[in-house]
Amino acid sequence: MQLDNKLVSAWPKLAWVAKFTHRADTITVYHGPCVETNELWCVEAVWAGEYERGDFDRTDLVFGSGLRCREHGVVFVTSGTTLDRLWYCYSKDSWHVANSLPALLAVGGISLSGVNVDYVRYVDTIIQGLTGYKRQLPCKSGQLGIIYFNNLLWDGGSLAEVNKPDTAPRFDTFDTYAAYLMETAERLAGNMGDRARTHRVTPLVTVSEGYDSSVAAVIACRAGCRQSVTIRQSTSLWRGSDSGEEVARCLGLKCTTYDRTARRYPLEETIWAVAGRASILNWTLFDYPEPLCLLFTGPYGDKMWSRERWKFRDPFEWTILSTGGIGEFRLFRGIFHCPVPFWGMRHLLEIWEITHSKAMEPWSVPGDYDRPIPRRIVEEEGVPRKAFGQRKKNTSHDEPLLWPYTPEAAASFRCFLATHGLPAGPRSVWLRRRAAALSHLVESNVPRSFCMAARRRRTQTMKVAANMLFQWANTELKKIYQEPFAMAEQEIGDGSPKA
Repeated sequence: MQLDNKLVSAWPKLAWVAKFTHRADTITVYHGPCVETNELWCVEAVWAGEYERGDFDRTDLVFGSGLRCREHGVVFVTSGTTLDRLWYCYSKDSWHVANSLPALLAVGGISLSGVNVDYVRYVDTIIQGLTGYKRQLPCKSGQLGIIYFNNLLWDGGSLAEVNKPDTAPRFDTFDTYAAYLMETAERLAGNMGDRARTHRVTPLVTVSEGYDSSVAAVIACRAGCRQSVTIRQSTSLWRGSDSGEEVARCLGLKCTTYDRTARRYPLEETIWAVAGRASILNWTLFDYPEPLCLLFTGPYGDKMWSRERWKFRDPFEWTILSTGGIGEFRLFRGIFHCPVPFWGMRHLLEIWEITHSKAMEPWSVPGDYDRPIPRRIVEEEGVPRKAFGQRKKNTSHDEPLLWPYTPEAAASFRCFLATHGLPAGPRSVWLRRRAAALSHLVESNVPRSFCMAARRRRTQTMKVAANMLFQWANTELKKIYQEPFAMAEQEIGDGSPKA
């Protein structure tokens, strides 16, 4: 089996959709301009391994996605995290697999079922871990499949989920774990810097005063990173700034600082399209290296490195839907999202044992905000103890009112609501945002029994709004893929050269 790769130059840089039929010898792959291709593989990823071997299907340390032809079939590879995903469906007598939902909708000629279907509820089930999330979502022509972390295998007759290999050793000591992190960083550096790549990849890291991003910064430096970005303000007035400038300075990183909020956000729809939330909308403000960027971050360190032994024993099970919000945005901007806490994540219990070992006591501090493993890694790189990990802070964009910020996006959303016979809301969204923020502040600082009814109403309202935003955003992004795809199909049909 081989790949027939077809460039759609007007698509986002890293988007791809594979189309194939039963028993076919060839899989057609439509892809954006920065996807790396040959007859045996098609990939938008950085992985811990030799680039020219193309063994991104044989590691769990892969950040991005792709397809790899093997003797037993074709492996569709998703990222080694639960912050990215693959979509698939059977439509018009063909299978389709993609790294983008709106791209899949455009190529497959399918639509979401409508505003009465709570898609966000389906998407949110990933917090139940790899064994608990919903793998099928309804659409007008049947079912949409979604897969996180694991791969898909097409053997010519069926599409089946297969486990990713576990390439991590047993973590019996801090030194074993730390060596694994550093060696992985060096292998990623070799992969992204390989001269066989058509497009240059430059590393970048987000940094703050927290534990997790500080570890990510240390690891990124080992991978050759020299640039960092940070957000100046936190969401709390009394907790103060969350800027990671001091950590970056200690590590020799150039640091660019941004405000937490703005009036306009580039490609805002791409953030809402993931789960109907704007939690990391401010990441769209960063200046990412061109043409491609390997972005090191620290989400889920709360679970991996905390001294608290969470009741959730499944490493992928979590209490909240965290920073999964750049799955569509990254395809436009050319980003490979590389969250360091996911490296070796299936060895969570071993990491917890290291955290609670006697050897780590010198790096344990009083209070609830205590993560000995990150503290040791960062302090041993010369960052002073007081420069990070002092108080839990947050720079996310979560707000009680879910509504687009950029004027053009807000107008588009109102039009979407009107098309579906839904009220477009008050004229002054600004006033509603302030009122919602004040209400949330009050609810957060009084006994729960005093405002349970208000909390329930707000939670239900946000669920409805998130679902509307998810469907609106994916419908809008679908339009971006449709016309270039139709033109590419026409050129293929009449034999004219590709654009």
